[in-house]
Amino acid sequence: MRWRHALATFIALCALAALAPAAGTQAALPQSSPYLWRAATGGQIRGRPAVGPDGTTYALSEDSYLYAWVSGGSLLWKHDLGWLPWDCLAVSGDGTVYAGLRNQDFIAVNPRGGRLWTVRLDDLPAGDPAVAEDGTVLMGTSAGTLSALSHLGRREWAVTLPGAVTGQPVIDGAGTIYVTAADRRLYALTQWGEFKWSLPFTAAPGALAIAADGSVVLGTDAGEIVAVSPSGDAMWKKSLGAPVIGVAADALQIVADTRAGRVAGFSLDGRELWRTDTGRTLGSPPFIRGDLVFLSAQDGSLVALDSHHAVSGILKTAAVGGATAAEGGEILVGGRDWVVYSLDVAATGLPVPHPGTPAPWPQSGHDARHSGRTSAAPPADNDALLALNSDYLYLTALASAPGREGIQLVLDDLGRRISSRSLDKSTWYAVRMLENVVGTGLTNRSLQNQQLVNDFPDLRAAAAGLLARVGSTASRAALLDAVNAETDGVALAAEIGALGAIASDGDGAALRAIVRAFTSRAGLPPDNRLALAVVGSIGRIAVYGGTLGEPSAVAILLAISRGSYDPAVRAAAQSILQGGLKTVILNDEE
Repeated sequence: MRWRHALATFIALCALAALAPAAGTQAALPQSSPYLWRAATGGQIRGRPAVGPDGTTYALSEDSYLYAWVSGGSLLWKHDLGWLPWDCLAVSGDGTVYAGLRNQDFIAVNPRGGRLWTVRLDDLPAGDPAVAEDGTVLMGTSAGTLSALSHLGRREWAVTLPGAVTGQPVIDGAGTIYVTAADRRLYALTQWGEFKWSLPFTAAPGALAIAADGSVVLGTDAGEIVAVSPSGDAMWKKSLGAPVIGVAADALQIVADTRAGRVAGFSLDGRELWRTDTGRTLGSPPFIRGDLVFLSAQDGSLVALDSHHAVSGILKTAAVGGATAAEGGEILVGGRDWVVYSLDVAATGLPVPHPGTPAPWPQSGHDARHSGRTSAAPPADNDALLALNSDYLYLTALASAPGREGIQLVLDDLGRRISSRSLDKSTWYAVRMLENVVGTGLTNRSLQNQQLVNDFPDLRAAAAGLLARVGSTASRAALLDAVNAETDGVALAAEIGALGAIASDGDGAALRAIVRAFTSRAGLPPDNRLALAVVGSIGRIAVYGGTLGEPSAVAILLAISRGSYDPAVRAAAQSILQGGLKTVILNDEE
């Protein structure tokens, strides 16, 4: 009988496919439609869409593709995942898209749809990744591992929790990382992966949010709302009487919803401000837009609560997936009907929100990119904890030796760690020490008798080379300053090479700095070392972003390919101009 069941399932799927528009196409809109646009994929969309910094909309479909649509719903590209996706999607500030798959792969895709790298996790992804301010990607798994990956896919550190990670990690404005696990605990960690504290719960905690005062707020499957201080103390606890789906927060209140349809608002000190019963089974966390609260119901309805917290509008869509509020004002819904919907709130009949102060946690994942990060910065003891870190104290003791000796000792130690791939949790503060060395004699100047006494270009070059091997976006600002101020050709080549190794250049500042530095030396004899660093860096940045981008970078490559440089240097420039970008390796350790 199994073959009959399989045949019936196949026929049903074929019927659905015949009714659905072709994957990636824009579905026709009826007159007076509440949608700005609709776009069909080839499979169900279980997770929330995400929106990149340039307004591109992304969604994972169970046809095994990652889709990208420009504003207006025209298909930009679709990327073959090679496997079914998991509900795991986020976009970084430079436009890199991160996604998790059901075969335990975690991938990065550039804004043009090109695969950058693939990392195999030790189990299934546990919700969306979080993206820290310095570009570090935090990914939890069902095996209980929380890993910090660089934007190039290199593991910076990893910790193992006593139970499976149960949701997206979140990051506050001071850099503290919060994550929940199946042992019913909330964990707090530093940026470098050291445990700060943990707090147990009597029921399983759910998705996290960070309120305006820096407290961590979460709901449990026992129906409780709990607020926890940045130091790990439970501040207050309230009951909603049904399992909590999620939490959002604006400057004045915390909003939580339940599967039973109950929604409530609480003050920052835990007073219940209001409570509403929507009469619908809700399916995803609330999101706050101005003075309104929006909710997604399991029947595909989008429910709006007005400023008096009463149900003031219900829009029925064909979708039953989660919703994302984009910065431009649209609401994006992904559905099990294979379609992504972009809703124009003004045309839906729902109340239009009045803009107000930006909320510290307006929706699940904080923002439309699902970054999991807020700028709300509570009083933090992270710097004090770093001052107690024995390894950090050891490195600072090395650096305290006078003159160039201390710098050389630190560079030697960090170089050994990088070569042995043992930076691990020291990555975060090691990078900052290297940044300081790169600025020695440039942005960090020591004068005696009005003479510069800390100008060590060879040490700047060595530090830049180590930063290139680490490849952290945290170093980008320091390297940009160095490239703009550097006068030594060898150090400049190393600093430009380090910018290329970082590769991330969403705002084009690195390419512009490289072009400016190279053209400023146009009157000097040809420097093959510098030219090769420029060519390699432009190539790596182009691979990461999927395009050469700056026209001035193309002009520089043309000049080098036709200039009086070594044949190998000219050939490298010509190769990139002819489309040889894939030959540039991004995730090598050396």
